[in-house]
Amino acid sequence: MAPSVVLAQATWYGSFRAGIDANKGVTTLNSFGSRWGVKGSNEISDGLTAVYRFEHKLDSSNATLDADGDDELTDDGRLSFVGLSGGFGTLTLGQIWGAEYNSTGAILDNSYFYGSSQGSYRVGDAVSYAMSTGPVSLQLDAIMNDNPKSLDRMLVGASAGFGSGKVAVSYDSNNNNPANKTTNTTIAGEVSFGSLRAYLGFATNKSDSRADDAACRITKCRSTFGGVGGSVGDSGISFLVQATQKRDAAGKPTEAVLTLARSLGGGTTVVLESLFNTKDAMGNKADSTTALALKVDF
Repeated sequence: MAPSVVLAQATWYGSFRAGIDANKGVTTLNSFGSRWGVKGSNEISDGLTAVYRFEHKLDSSNATLDADGDDELTDDGRLSFVGLSGGFGTLTLGQIWGAEYNSTGAILDNSYFYGSSQGSYRVGDAVSYAMSTGPVSLQLDAIMNDNPKSLDRMLVGASAGFGSGKVAVSYDSNNNNPANKTTNTTIAGEVSFGSLRAYLGFATNKSDSRADDAACRITKCRSTFGGVGGSVGDSGISFLVQATQKRDAAGKPTEAVLTLARSLGGGTTVVLESLFNTKDAMGNKADSTTALALKVDF
């Protein structure tokens, strides 16, 4: 990203995006996840720092903060937290990048728009602890919202680097809905060869549905991930080939994401990305989707 604007101890930053989204022969102007935010830190004492961050979506197609187009801003916020950081690690409270994404998700989804790690990304109502020691990182999130239980959800993520690679594991136990407890367990690994990067991962999602006392239906969904990407010399061009096979009630679709990106300098990138071979919830094949977008980071 290009240098951000620094005001006092706060840094303003953003990613403004716009482009054409083509699906079923229809083209639409899309904002593609534009966002802006502010982040910073204040030194409290020697070895202890207060950290904070706020980030919100915006819709570059119509100059509003309502990125979802539903006339409500309740689900358009991305990040909002405060915390303390020191030799003990980092403790944050608010809406954060969750332990699942920071460990396995960041390995398994490197697309711009259409990919998915099949897990959570940002989580709210969180008390989170994270620490790093050399190549090893650990994060633990406790989700506490206004449901009857004090602990509604727990996420754990850990990763370890070795040479030119990294391995990671994550676990997400979600009791937020008493009638449907879900768990997601993921393992992922990546290795780099010069400017190329390859990765592989596996995830199991288990749903324990208890709609009433007399019924209990357990379902499982297994996903396999694989991909390779990297830069093409000093051309400023990068590519990604990413595939995800998801085995569930809809069958065993293997969706693929293909990406080409060209950096123009100054935090500006042109992105061409396509999603192929997807299926809807009923198992019917869905049309491919292609995006051509301009992204400007500051």
